[in-house]
Amino acid sequence: MTFVAHVIEFFLIAGLVVVLGLVAAFLLGRSYVRRHWRLLHGHVAVRGVLATLALFAAGRERVVGRATPEDLSHGAASRVRRRMWVAVEDAEIAVAHAESQDAPVAELPSVCRSLHGVADQLDKLLRLERRLPQGSSRADVRRQVAEVIGAARDVQAAAVRAGSDATEPQVRSLVRHARDEIDIVSTALASMRSVAKPH
Repeated sequence: MTFVAHVIEFFLIAGLVVVLGLVAAFLLGRSYVRRHWRLLHGHVAVRGVLATLALFAAGRERVVGRATPEDLSHGAASRVRRRMWVAVEDAEIAVAHAESQDAPVAELPSVCRSLHGVADQLDKLLRLERRLPQGSSRADVRRQVAEVIGAARDVQAAAVRAGSDATEPQVRSLVRHARDEIDIVSTALASMRSVAKPH
């Protein structure tokens, strides 16, 4: 065998050993964390940290939910891109859910595809915008992003309304059925009590 063949063989064996070592370390670490998570999960400090993180996440969602599309189009390009994609994906998820409930969604799936295509173009413009000085072209892109976010929110709201209307008969039927079952149980309990009373 040549020297190059020996070097390649060495690196293959070394790479295999490293991969096996990493897999073993991952499996051992995961089992250790799972075993000790029950102990840590109940600890006051861990519960406090988790509660604080949940509080921050809830506050952030509240702020983003109240923000207008214009507010969401300001800031760093990477953050604006992320906000735009979240709005578009929320609209797509809402429309897909409404469609799965056989709600009347008309052309909303096609609108979502168009939103996705426009968002993809704006995403590329926002990536390029970083190299531009502050100016009108940057403001134009941000205005278009705000319009896409607003349109995505409108589509999401329409899909949620359609899905809600589609599930309303099921909810009413379930509530009626639950009341009927509760009445049956109440009647059965009342008759059992009357039979069990001493004469």
